Amino acid sequence: MDLTSILMSSLMNESSLKSLSKKTGSSKDEVSSVLAAALPALIKGAGQQAEDESTAESFLNALTKHAENDTSDMDSFMDNVDMADGAKILAHLLGSSTESTTKKISKTSGASSDSTAQILSAAAPLLMSVLGQQNKKSTKKSTKKKASDDLVGALLSAAIENVNVTDLLMGALAESLTDSAAEEETTSKKSTSKKTTAKKTTTTKKKAASTAKKTTTKKKAASTAKKTTTKKKAASKKKAADDGIDVGDVANLLTKLLK
Repeated sequence: MDLTSILMSSLMNESSLKSLSKKTGSSKDEVSSVLAAALPALIKGAGQQAEDESTAESFLNALTKHAENDTSDMDSFMDNVDMADGAKILAHLLGSSTESTTKKISKTSGASSDSTAQILSAAAPLLMSVLGQQNKKSTKKSTKKKASDDLVGALLSAAIENVNVTDLLMGALAESLTDSAAEEETTSKKSTSKKTTAKKTTTTKKKAASTAKKTTTKKKAASTAKKTTTKKKAASKKKAADDGIDVGDVANLLTKLLK
């Protein structure tokens, strides 16, 4: 993995973005945009620091110091970041163009100048720690001089060969935002689906209740009809009795006539 990819994965992973957002009070989108716009200039500045004889030794010493910082727990790392120290690191990396470069990064990213400066000051110590850890790995494999040369070469290569690294990072950022939008759309569809299902369930329940109501009405009507018939029969018997007719006698008479 080349140095640019290492820096991208270290500074712009989810954990780093969340911690930088918390540290600076900026949104994750702002942090991503600022870092994407700033990384080429930061890499170039680090390369110049490592190559210049007047700054190379102090720069490598600073990397060695920062390499000791544990970046595995990003929240803990950011809690210990000194923003004033970060601003000094930024001034060393960008030199006399610090102010103008920060303004350009602000314009490119869409973040305010104050937010941009805060994000860069918080990210600078992380950048130094990652570079220091990479230099430490090289030192274990070769002499100090050779390791320094390797780091300088890697930094210069990253600065020269990745001329369009901003486009690359912005592309990665756009892809990330697209994935986020797709996730929100999926969530929205699931919510709509649940509402539709709930609506269907409610409609079904209403239909069932209506059917049950109709059945009950029919039963009531049948019961009423039965009661009416019974009352009519009773009334008929009562009328015969009132007329002095014995129903039993009528039955016996009919039986005799049929013999």
